[in-house]
Amino acid sequence: MSLLFAMASKALADAYAACAHITRREARNFYYAFASLPRRQRFAVYALYAFCREADDCVDSACSLDALSTMEKSAETALLLNGEPANRVPLMGAPSAWQNRGAVLPFADEEKIVTNEKRQGIGRLRERLAAAADGCALVPRDLALVDAVERFGVSPQDLADVISGVEMDLVRTRYQTFEELQDYCYHVASAVGLATLPILNAGVPPTDAMREYAVDLGLGMQLVNILRDVSEDLDRDRVYLPQEDLIRCNVDQAAFVRKCMTEPLRLLLAFEASRAAEYLDRGRQLLPYLPRRGRACPWLLAEIYGRVLRRIIDSDYDVFGPRVSLPAAEKLWLLATARWRTG
Repeated sequence: MSLLFAMASKALADAYAACAHITRREARNFYYAFASLPRRQRFAVYALYAFCREADDCVDSACSLDALSTMEKSAETALLLNGEPANRVPLMGAPSAWQNRGAVLPFADEEKIVTNEKRQGIGRLRERLAAAADGCALVPRDLALVDAVERFGVSPQDLADVISGVEMDLVRTRYQTFEELQDYCYHVASAVGLATLPILNAGVPPTDAMREYAVDLGLGMQLVNILRDVSEDLDRDRVYLPQEDLIRCNVDQAAFVRKCMTEPLRLLLAFEASRAAEYLDRGRQLLPYLPRRGRACPWLLAEIYGRVLRRIIDSDYDVFGPRVSLPAAEKLWLLATARWRTG
């Protein structure tokens, strides 16, 4: 019995270590906030982050069309049969008909295959989440997720909302109104905070007021992300700035997609920055509701994202220039002083 217990304990420790590794590698801002938590809570948050990160990567990184194109070009230029380009190799589970000599898959068909594969990945994540909610890990790393859900009372529905949010990026590249964007932000950002909230609250179910402020904090953070990543999102043919706001501010859409800064665009960005700041300020009201040891984490997130927003404003909204970020030394200083700043 002791051997089985030791094996189970090692498997769980390995799962948490894998989640911690992913968080250290990927979480540029979140990692500093998570580091403020006590060890048990910190590792539980790592488990949630790793799962949410995998959902995000399933849509944004894995199986990208650029990767497919690169693989196909490599197959054409590097593989030769009798001095001629080799037949196309089936990629990502594509039909065997691709193997016909000279067959070229239309771009629209490539896009459809990639989208279908991403949907399959989303479906597998939903299966894993459902299993974790029932206390079962379908992959070894999900042992940490199972433990975090059971130990702190994490709501699987909040994580399910995150999956639904990243899935939106498969079907939408524009948002007509702020209400539509707000719904997207809720799913991809606020729901992450809601899932984390029971951990910050030491396993005690959060109140409705706490959840409301956590939603606001997530919305503010995501709006800052949208402002910071305008250029990067344009490269992916995504525009998260509400179309109604672009129209209201008389933004020249043709100039915008060419990444040309105009005065109407600058006015629009100032309006969106003000909106983001309001949500961040409301989100800070979460802190007094949390136990003292859980306050530094959301304070750091609000402070880091607030400072990113301030740098965007101070650059006169140069969203087409270098990507705005805080230096590691500044984030470390914030981490070192977070405890006494938050009481």
